[in-house]
Amino acid sequence: MRVKNWMTKSAPVIRKDSNIREALKVMDLYGMRELAVVDKNGRYIGILNKEDIIKQLPEKVIEDFAVLGELYLHPEDTIEAAFLAFMETSEEFIPVVDDDLKVIGMITLQDVLESMIEITAMDEPGCRLSLLLEDKPGKLFNVVKVLSENGLNILSLLTYREEEEKRRVVIRVGALDCDDVKAALEEAGIEYDSLIEEEGF
Repeated sequence: MRVKNWMTKSAPVIRKDSNIREALKVMDLYGMRELAVVDKNGRYIGILNKEDIIKQLPEKVIEDFAVLGELYLHPEDTIEAAFLAFMETSEEFIPVVDDDLKVIGMITLQDVLESMIEITAMDEPGCRLSLLLEDKPGKLFNVVKVLSENGLNILSLLTYREEEEKRRVVIRVGALDCDDVKAALEEAGIEYDSLIEEEGF
């Protein structure tokens, strides 16, 4: 999944030659405490934080208060890259720029969280299967094969290391009746920790 699928195609921006009064108006308009600062050509140069200007004279130019902008994303960046970027910063949003560094939108932490809902298929009804597998080639394939052979569609599949040589696997299956999933797994001799029916939202 790409940033372009989740970004907002507008962003709270202000030119570097604007004054503090103008910047505060834009912040109030967007209901945000930060703005992307751009040059006269719309190229991104930094972030302006309300805390840094609130006590300054209204006519001061904002350029001197902008923090140099090394943090930005491109539309083709992955949503995982956005997630990591938010892990490294406390910004309200991250500007999205084109190849010329012109601001074409923004992505917020809320956008990233909403993308995670789709990635994990939490919004779709189905059965949530959790099992612990040896971290060896073919172990996961066997589970997927059994589900496939029984006509059970996988909506999402996540895995992470839980023990030294084992991985936790969480699979959401598009089945209306978890008994079908249970029967398929038990017939194949596949052990699992939990199988929960979830309505989605």
